[in-house]
Amino acid sequence: MSQQASCARCQSSEAELVVRAEHLCRECFLKYVATKVLKRLEMGKIRGGFKELQKTLLLPVSFGVSSTTLIHVLDQQLRNRVQQGRHAGYNLHLLFIDQSTVIAHMDIGSYIDLLKQRYPSHCFTFISLEDCSSYGVEFKGLLGSNGGRFQDIVSGMASATSRADFVEIARRRLVVAFAKKHACDGILFGDSTTRLAERTLSETAKGRGIAIPWLTADGSSDGINCIYPMRDLLRKELTAYVGMTTPPLTSLILESSTRTPSSSKDTTVDGLMSQFFESVEANYPSIVANVVRTSGRLVAPSVPEDAQLCSICGQPVFIGSWGGDQQSVTSSQSIDSNGSQIGGARCYGCARIVLKR
Repeated sequence: MSQQASCARCQSSEAELVVRAEHLCRECFLKYVATKVLKRLEMGKIRGGFKELQKTLLLPVSFGVSSTTLIHVLDQQLRNRVQQGRHAGYNLHLLFIDQSTVIAHMDIGSYIDLLKQRYPSHCFTFISLEDCSSYGVEFKGLLGSNGGRFQDIVSGMASATSRADFVEIARRRLVVAFAKKHACDGILFGDSTTRLAERTLSETAKGRGIAIPWLTADGSSDGINCIYPMRDLLRKELTAYVGMTTPPLTSLILESSTRTPSSSKDTTVDGLMSQFFESVEANYPSIVANVVRTSGRLVAPSVPEDAQLCSICGQPVFIGSWGGDQQSVTSSQSIDSNGSQIGGARCYGCARIVLKR
């Protein structure tokens, strides 16, 4: 019988798991995850000296392993600072966006109650995707967007990929709009290395590759500071983490399935990328990390002050960029029930959303 390996860091405890070829015990693994998160936070200039004004950071909650882990790590840091008599530096505003009108959810109410009970010191807000118009988020380039229900807009999309793409766009725009309305100093997105790798390839496949620096990198995006503290952690590492905390975080995790749809009509680009990276991550985690590191080297193009913004995703529209076999993104319009033109400029990726069946 082989002898149990000792922890590569503390050398005193038995290793419980292997993290990127390194044997770690439970305590060292928990520190490993927390350190990765807090270092990223420091790189985003979220410090906390006594002379600094306390910041308000918005943290969108999805009840996945990434956002749940991020809440737990930051809550621990804030608690430790208070116990040490240090200035907290920032406070968290947790936001959950209900997508049940377009995506079937389990009983989300029980998860919200558990979250509030476990982290009562943080402000928590619950809104719906149907609240987009209340926060000034409009989609003028889509049929039914003028006073129509969000659910009706989504159901009118041409394909499953278009529907999933639009829901993701709407969710991000609503998060940004909420942060601006409530004067938040930044947004902490809980996307792991795996999730950022999925987004990099899926956005490229959907024709929105030019926006990758704004959608995956730390820094100013949509007029607000966006930080990705979990970008150095794989999803499988976070899955292990939520089961090792005391008490475990597993009761807060809303499971999502990456199973292959029974019909090709229900297959989406995002779903295919999730399935792909789920298999790659299991055996070749360095490939996943390399995708994110490579995308991190991309530099966002300079945007002229008079640049047009896409009427759907809100990203800049670069005139003269390749549009495939489609019409010019600036002239692509939809027709409402009265026969009038609606909409505005569209980027190449969003022009594909509204293509006819």
